[in-house]
Amino acid sequence: MKRCLFALFASCALLWQPAHADRAQYRKPVRLSAQAADLYVEHQHDWSTPEHLAFIRAVKVDSSKELFSNSSPALTYLWISPDAQYIVGLSNIKLQNQYQLIVLTRGGEQLLAADLTKLDWAKQRESVSNWIRWYKEPSPVIEIDEARRAVKVEDLNGEMRTFYFR
Repeated sequence: MKRCLFALFASCALLWQPAHADRAQYRKPVRLSAQAADLYVEHQHDWSTPEHLAFIRAVKVDSSKELFSNSSPALTYLWISPDAQYIVGLSNIKLQNQYQLIVLTRGGEQLLAADLTKLDWAKQRESVSNWIRWYKEPSPVIEIDEARRAVKVEDLNGEMRTFYFR
């Protein structure tokens, strides 16, 4: 009996393959852009390379003057406040992505970078390693509350979630 069990475990060990996250959706460049008032913002991330390059860049529309170009997390949604003073980037990517929410000023100052995988929400869904569904897709309501120094983002169920920045 012991020999049979050992043989069974040994054959299973030979067939065992390590589990890897499904990276297929990350193997091509992603480009996002948004425009409000006189501000144009673009984001790109490319995980088809080992470096996993990602950046966000802002340009004044009337003069084509670059206001900033910064490295960033991989984003899946980009928003500019109506007054073009704030830029919000959202992401549903967990895999090799430290932050799923960023808030920048028009000049590129980072006010918030939040890892939403650490939150314990009843109204979020996520895979073990790849993705986290936390905002209403395809286009959530986003608001900036300057008085409270906060951004509000519509979650999966239509509730507004508040995140405070510095």
